[in-house]
Amino acid sequence: MRQRTLRTTVAVAVAMAASAAVAPLAQAAPTAGAVTTAPAAGTAAPGLAEADFNGDGVADAAAAAPDATVGGHLRAGYVAVTYGSRALALKDQARKAVHQNTAGVPGTAEPSDRFGSSLTAADLDGDGYTDLVVGSSGEAVGPLDGAGSLTVLWGGAGGLTGGTVVKGTAYRENLGAMLTAGDFDQDGHQDLATGSTVSYGPFDRSTGASRTETMDLLGEHADEYTQGWNPWDNPALSTGDVNGDGISDVVGVVSTGSGEIADHGPRLVRYFAGGRDGLTAGRTLRDAKTGELLDGGVDVAVGDLDRDGHADIVLGRADVDDRPGVGDVNEVGGGVEIVRGSASGPDTANPRTLLHQDSAGVPGTAEQGDAFGTSVDLGDVNGDGRLDLAIGVPGEDVGSLGGAGLVTVLPGGGTGLTTSGARSFTQDTASVPGTAERYDAFGSAVHLADATGDGRAELFTGAAGENGFSGGVWVLRGTSTQVTGTGSASFGPSGLGLTASPGRLGSSFDH
Repeated sequence: MRQRTLRTTVAVAVAMAASAAVAPLAQAAPTAGAVTTAPAAGTAAPGLAEADFNGDGVADAAAAAPDATVGGHLRAGYVAVTYGSRALALKDQARKAVHQNTAGVPGTAEPSDRFGSSLTAADLDGDGYTDLVVGSSGEAVGPLDGAGSLTVLWGGAGGLTGGTVVKGTAYRENLGAMLTAGDFDQDGHQDLATGSTVSYGPFDRSTGASRTETMDLLGEHADEYTQGWNPWDNPALSTGDVNGDGISDVVGVVSTGSGEIADHGPRLVRYFAGGRDGLTAGRTLRDAKTGELLDGGVDVAVGDLDRDGHADIVLGRADVDDRPGVGDVNEVGGGVEIVRGSASGPDTANPRTLLHQDSAGVPGTAEQGDAFGTSVDLGDVNGDGRLDLAIGVPGEDVGSLGGAGLVTVLPGGGTGLTTSGARSFTQDTASVPGTAERYDAFGSAVHLADATGDGRAELFTGAAGENGFSGGVWVLRGTSTQVTGTGSASFGPSGLGLTASPGRLGSSFDH
């Protein structure tokens, strides 16, 4: 019988080892200005947390290439960091690749480490600079293959510096497969959730978290054969104040499948309320009237869409084979479903909103394999104080080019999201760099962050299939009306000074 390592042993003895070297990761000098701290995770629009690694008051962003070859090692992985700037055009902003062979970063690049399996950003040590936590779900810890690890790259005036390592403690624990951060116990310090552990701040750069507890993501849906998080399971976590009590909650989506068929199980939605003592036990979301499990999909974002003081849950339900919920409610081509927040948490009694490419006002037509909802993120692209939604559609055909990919942005309205004024972008859209090609998977991941400091979030999107799966990242400007291709930028491995490899750059972003 396999061990139930995920739920019983993971966080009891998590070890943290600080690297003595903390040399800054080279970048252009930051714009002068007062150090600012990103708003706490879980606040309503327009105060969603944005990463600011160098404290210049402008959002930064990190994109993952978890399967990249580093130092000759396949799937060692790297992360591409973009430093936002008020003074520089998007194409001229400073970018730096970071991996386990980078000076000052603990560890060594090794095969199948998958550095960049997941990313999250938060000011863990409370110094006013956002830190970046990088998951390496395939990292071996001594004889424990796939135990996984987390690397904390510390923010500072010169940008990110390495770092502190959190090591997994069990075979195939896959620590770092998913991450999110927020203040889960309302003590004013940022905390870190991994799906199997919750580490509570403040964090010390040498000794780590103040305390660590287990987190039971699967709960009663786990079985004795469930073991770790496989890369194809794609679990995801997000943070927001769903019940409006001023304390960050966590929402997770995950499959109940086991072992080598981890993606075959129903996709669940799990809700963990924050409290004065930290995260409470998770509960699985079901329709309050029918008792049917809600379809979790493959991605999740949390934010207050209708500005009623309760964060809402956006589920990205891509039309992916073998990943339906129990009720098999996926739309053809995928969709996004909105579960409203309420004083009692997620509202599953009242009707939920389902949007897809056959919804009025949403660009395109729903087709099998579009994968609408593969990635979702919330931010304010036009500066009106309302949250807008970016949706990745990486399976979309562009003309006859199968899987070239597309991104759709739905604007926020007076009572929540609206399809009026929705826009979609491909690599063939005017002023967007590049050319749409078969299997580029433009829209593999999406991220909204104000990289120009003008109060409007830019749209970051990854195309993990670009150039033989080397991948790439595109940044489109936010304007007073919507996102635009004008003034946009893109980069791939060569723009980071790296040799191309099938690394899938842009497969995820920090959140």
